[in-house]
Amino acid sequence: MAATPKVAVATPDVAPAFSAPGGELIQAGVRPLPAHTSPAATGAGGLTGGGGGLHIGLLEPIAVPRDDDFERVQRARDLMLVLKPLIDLPERARGRREMAQQIGRDMKLSVAQVYRLAERAREGGVMALARMGQRRDRGQARTLIGERWVAWADAVVQHWPQAVDVARLAERMRQAVRQAWVAGAPSERQCWLKATAAVARDLMTEGCPREWAAGLLSIPAPRRYLAAEGQYFRVAGRARRDAKGIYDRHLAPVKRTAAWLMPGDLVCGDITPLDIPVLREDGSTAYARLIAWHDIATNWLWGDLVLLDAGEGIRREHVAASFARMCEEAPFGAPKRLYLDNGSEYKWDEMLLAAKRLADLTGAQFAVDEASTAPEDRRVIRSIPFRPRAKRIEGVFGNLTDWLGWWLGYVGGNRMTKKVVTLGKGVQPARFEEVREWLGRTLADYHATPQPGAEHMGGLSPQQRLEQALATNWAPWRIDRLLLALAFADYHERRVVRGTVSVGGTTYFADFLMAIEGRVTVAVPRIVSDRLGGVAYILDGQRILGMAERERVYGITDPAGAREANRRAKALATLTGELAASAGGPLDERRLAGTLAELHGLDETLARAEAAKQAVEPTPEVAALMEGMRAHYRKKIEQINERRQIRLDAEKLNRYGVEDDEETRLAREMGL
Repeated sequence: MAATPKVAVATPDVAPAFSAPGGELIQAGVRPLPAHTSPAATGAGGLTGGGGGLHIGLLEPIAVPRDDDFERVQRARDLMLVLKPLIDLPERARGRREMAQQIGRDMKLSVAQVYRLAERAREGGVMALARMGQRRDRGQARTLIGERWVAWADAVVQHWPQAVDVARLAERMRQAVRQAWVAGAPSERQCWLKATAAVARDLMTEGCPREWAAGLLSIPAPRRYLAAEGQYFRVAGRARRDAKGIYDRHLAPVKRTAAWLMPGDLVCGDITPLDIPVLREDGSTAYARLIAWHDIATNWLWGDLVLLDAGEGIRREHVAASFARMCEEAPFGAPKRLYLDNGSEYKWDEMLLAAKRLADLTGAQFAVDEASTAPEDRRVIRSIPFRPRAKRIEGVFGNLTDWLGWWLGYVGGNRMTKKVVTLGKGVQPARFEEVREWLGRTLADYHATPQPGAEHMGGLSPQQRLEQALATNWAPWRIDRLLLALAFADYHERRVVRGTVSVGGTTYFADFLMAIEGRVTVAVPRIVSDRLGGVAYILDGQRILGMAERERVYGITDPAGAREANRRAKALATLTGELAASAGGPLDERRLAGTLAELHGLDETLARAEAAKQAVEPTPEVAALMEGMRAHYRKKIEQINERRQIRLDAEKLNRYGVEDDEETRLAREMGL
């Protein structure tokens, strides 16, 4: 196997060498003059200026071997094998002429030609044979920058010795030309004007007479030389000024394929203006916006046309509603993976949060992960800003213009130069409903048209690609709008106040809220429709408690308000009764009273405390005082008992019918 060619790094005055398949060094060009005079630097001699490669450290162009260099070396090696026996024989050896004659007959050469080949091979080896037929000055510049410039440089060197030599001036000129290209020169002439001005200024600063420095400015631009240098340095200048040009003309794209995708595996979302003027209800002219969803596998384009009021733009709720309709009705179904534009309409965490909520609401049937750890087929991806090549939907929009162009009022993509039917008159707007109906039929034709230009379509139409997937038992995902409404909703934490919650100035009421107190989660759907408009969903964590409707306001004398108040009272009674019944009724507090003390052994604790009591002995004085008080109390008690006994005896006499005399009665009343 042939060895891989190795490129040698160029030195200022030595031509680079390259390895041939057999290992021999191929001299890519003899360089008797300094490096700046080589075709790599000057572009002269028909060689590519600037060289085919760059030395990264010095930015010094080096020559690149041509394809025929290796072929010529291979032929020289074969010729060397034929001449080797003749070369090894001494010049006066017997049989040498016969060998030369035989070689000449085989190669159809004369004996003299064979001898000359052998002599060349003996002196220079294989490379001498390989260089046969080449110019002796191959690799050298025939002119240095240009004839007029060389004449000027010779004159400057003769009249101003500080210039040293022509080679030094050529090096300075080359550096200035490269700097001009890097600075962003738009053409060879402008590059030459700036480069010569820079060199002339530097020469005057170093002491060169003004008339000789000014003579450089009158030299015509050597366009071939400038183009050769600009081939490699012009891009650097463009990179400093024209990012779009670099992206379009120089940045190599990465080839990708969607051949293995199934419908719904990857869906792109984007918004584009429809360049067809339509009429608003007030009679003003507007351009509707198309919220588009592009299925990569089938090139199917699903969209919603939105007509906005003056000064209004597409909002997040528009995108959410369109996404929900796509999940419900698009033939490719709900997407498994989203590729979104970086526009402000998509710059919201709701899209990713909605995917997570769908996973919760569907029991993880709709899988979702964090983007940093998710598998490739389950990520929400955002496109790189200002990189249309990364968004396939941009290409579909470009193809769509061919279909939109059939509309008579189509103004084209450039709003500044609108296409009009009659010169001097404005555009002709149409009714919005008419344009929307026509666009639907046009997209149907687009879906039925084969697309041979798309590599992953295989010449099939979007309809045929869809049928191809259906034949493999593929089935689209379908997600109910209620789940989508819960997924694409604004979530708020609110406190329940008398059966209502308020979000953004709107009050929502539900019967079940009357039996709840504290804070709940209120989900207000962004997807507004006849079925879902004016409602909010009440959640407790991930558990859906119910739906609340917008609170209705009644007139102060409206009988319906009284009936609603009566209904709510009955509903609350029913709710509380059901809650009580579901709880098994209230606890019997009378039966439970004392249970805690009994379970904790309170009586035993008190008994132990009583048994462990310890009397505190008073001082003698206090003991005497206490004894006197006890004696006094005993005497009082005895007196009370005596009076009580007298009353009892008197009562007994009354029971026997004995009446008290007046004195006894008075004494009894006095307590004596």
